[in-house]
Amino acid sequence: MSYVPPHLRNSAAGKTTTTPTINSKGADHFSSKHTARIPSLEKSSNGYSNSARRSSLHYSLPNTVAVPDPVFPHWKPSERVLRLKSEQIEEIRLRLNVDVNVSPGSCPAPSPIESFPDMCLDASVMKDIEKHGYTAPTAIQAQAMPVALSGRDLLGCAETGSGKTAAFSIPMIQHCLAQQPLQRGDGPLALVLAPTRELAQQIEKEVTAFSMSLDSFKNAIVVGGTNISEQRSELRAGVHIVVATPGRLIDHLQQGNTSLSRIAFVVLDEADRMLDMGFEPQIREVMRNLSVKHQTLLFSATMPAEIEALAQDYLTNPVRIKVGKVSSPTANVSQTLEKVPENDKIDRLLDLLVEEAAQAEKSGHPFPLTIVFVERKTKCDEVAEALMQQGLLATALHGGRSQNEREAALRDFRHGPINILVATDVASRGLDVTGVAHVINLDLPKTMEDYVHRIGRTGRAGSTGRATSFYTDRDMYLVAQIRRAIADIGSGNDVTIAMGKTARRKEREAAAAEKEARSELSKLSLVGSTVNVEDKYRHMIAPSMIKKEGAADDAWDD
Repeated sequence: MSYVPPHLRNSAAGKTTTTPTINSKGADHFSSKHTARIPSLEKSSNGYSNSARRSSLHYSLPNTVAVPDPVFPHWKPSERVLRLKSEQIEEIRLRLNVDVNVSPGSCPAPSPIESFPDMCLDASVMKDIEKHGYTAPTAIQAQAMPVALSGRDLLGCAETGSGKTAAFSIPMIQHCLAQQPLQRGDGPLALVLAPTRELAQQIEKEVTAFSMSLDSFKNAIVVGGTNISEQRSELRAGVHIVVATPGRLIDHLQQGNTSLSRIAFVVLDEADRMLDMGFEPQIREVMRNLSVKHQTLLFSATMPAEIEALAQDYLTNPVRIKVGKVSSPTANVSQTLEKVPENDKIDRLLDLLVEEAAQAEKSGHPFPLTIVFVERKTKCDEVAEALMQQGLLATALHGGRSQNEREAALRDFRHGPINILVATDVASRGLDVTGVAHVINLDLPKTMEDYVHRIGRTGRAGSTGRATSFYTDRDMYLVAQIRRAIADIGSGNDVTIAMGKTARRKEREAAAAEKEARSELSKLSLVGSTVNVEDKYRHMIAPSMIKKEGAADDAWDD
């Protein structure tokens, strides 16, 4: 099946007349006497659903070479794993802190596997896993990889830094090895969609690392901000796996540079971020044009209602995997909140980092890798320049810099000599840099969701980290949320945080409530009188307006 852009679809069918009808779920059904094929609504023998909600019109265009059917091999783990009893499987999941659910009536999820040899992978892939320095799977890998290898759709949710990329990359490579050989002009065999260039680059790097020992195995990265002609040549020459941002992939499909006809393994990574960035139409456009038989893996660090809707539309009886607490500040990150006037923030930052540099030099240790988050691109450059004037090695990363500049900034931060990265939220998700010890929010983000992702740049893969956040009176609603989350983590309680559109609505409601509260408070004289303020508004009042009890303090440590 060749991709046909929406504005050309009527003409692409030639003289064929197609009549769309809409079913109860909103999917398109088409009937045609000649070229259009209506997907069967029956469940195929291999378990892959041909439901109308997952499929779209298939075109038989002139001079189109027959596309081989995808191969979904019957995978089995080692005999040792097959002999595990149900109580042993549950004990492993409990130890890994993995929660697994399947739809009623579906087959049980495969057992988690705590060693790579037990996964019975291709010998070349195993060789590259060892080269990569992996000795044992992380929690998400232990459970997600068997699910992906077994051919099941998957909805995975785990903390940042948990090893999600390898969890889908290794099964994806294994899937490609089972397919019939690529011919020139064929589209890729597998696709990964990611929200940002930086995340796409990291995924492609990981895929390359796990396929280095495979002869003639090719990957391509398709993102904006880079030379499209080079991408075109690479795609037309034929690649096994494409890692792409949604917009640039659609560009190539519309230009006829590649095809979705052979893709049978698709991954939506950081899906919550893609939806948040407005990529939902492009995601749905790609998903509608995939072949009927395909396996879908959706990974998300948070699980808002929009992700649930996407999973409902494009995943068939998925295995749902949740590792640890989702969308809560991680317990292994020490968090400090410090109230600093807006005009004093940069000075306070300089004091903090100069002091850390002096301590590092005194102890003979290198300066700890640090990310400083700011709100605006112009401030990002200003802060980086101020740090360099103090003799600190810093660089800026934001959307206003060219792709080459962004790549150079990340390279210098990862491998030296730079040890301070000043960034906007372009670095808050997906950025995986080993050894980040300190995250500083010079400006707090607007939502708790974004705060969680920012501090998730440290304390990754079981290590510990620090997060320092400066705040002003305007941040009091978010500060109250952070304090509650820290307190809940300390007491071992689960943390419930609004996400997606719900989070945006709550932010608007909170802003309106704060405005109302401040308006009421401004009418009252607080001198020589007692004012009763409703509890829900107390976090909005500046500390100077409240009689202090004991030694109340602005900094909270976990």
